[in-house]
Amino acid sequence: MRDRDQVDAENWGEMGTSEDEREFLEEASQAVDSEVCFLPSATDQAVRVLGAIRDSATWVASDRPDFYSLPNQIGLEVMRVDDHPKVGKVTNPTLAREREVKRELLAAFPSIAKDARISVLASTDLPSYQDHNIEAYRDIFHRVLTGHARKVEAYRENHPGYLIVMLVRDESSAYAITEQPVPVLRNGQSTPARPHLWFLDSHFTNVIAESNADFIIWSTPYKHVWHLDPSGQRVKMDLPALAIYDVAEMARWSESVTYDPRFIVSLEE
Repeated sequence: MRDRDQVDAENWGEMGTSEDEREFLEEASQAVDSEVCFLPSATDQAVRVLGAIRDSATWVASDRPDFYSLPNQIGLEVMRVDDHPKVGKVTNPTLAREREVKRELLAAFPSIAKDARISVLASTDLPSYQDHNIEAYRDIFHRVLTGHARKVEAYRENHPGYLIVMLVRDESSAYAITEQPVPVLRNGQSTPARPHLWFLDSHFTNVIAESNADFIIWSTPYKHVWHLDPSGQRVKMDLPALAIYDVAEMARWSESVTYDPRFIVSLEE
C-alpha cells in the first residue's frame, strides 16, 4: 500500500474538480493587462480566451474537462506543476509536508469546520537545490502536460465544437541564468545573472506546442525577480503572471530560447 504522502509524479497535476481549481481559475481571471503575455502573438481567439477567463461567472464545473463555459463555447482543464524533485520515496516532499502540517493543525484545533479552506505554506528544510531545481521543473511540466494531452480527444468528444484550453497553475518561483555553473545561490549571495524567461524556454514551449489543446494559459503567481537599478535601488522586474499560447500558431513561431540547464539556478531562498 502506498504511503498517503507519496504523489505519483506521472499523476501530479491531476486534481479532480475542487475548490482549488475554482480558486486557480479566479486567480487567473484577476491578472491585469500589463501582467498578460500572448504568444506567439495576441490573436483574436487568444484575446477572446482571456475575456472568457475573466468572465468567471460563466464557468460550470464538469468532468473531462474540469469546467466549461456555454456562452464562450470553451472547455477548460486545470492542472498544476512545481519544481520539487523527488526525495527518497516521496515524490513531492513539499506537498507531503503541507499535508502533514494540515493534519497537525486539524488535530490541534478540532473545532475547525470540515469544509473550511486551509492554506499551508510549508518548509521542508531541505537545501535549496534539493527542494527546487530546473531538472525536476522540466520533468514535471513535461509529465503533467503530456498526460493531459492524451485526454484532449475525450474533452472534445464531451464538448463538440468547443475550444479546449489548459490552465497550468505553476507553483514554482523564479530562476536565473548565471554566467558560470552555480549549483546553488546561498542567502545573501550575489552573482552576475539575468532572469530565466520561462515563457520563452524552448523546453517548455515545445511541450506546449505538442499539447493537442487549442490554448495553454500558464499562470505563474510566484515568479518575482528584483534587480538593482543604476541608483542601487532594488526594483521588481516586469515579467508576466499569465502567458497565453495560441497552440495552432506555435508551429510558425521561432522566437523560443534554448537554455543550458547547468546555468539555471533557483532564486528560492
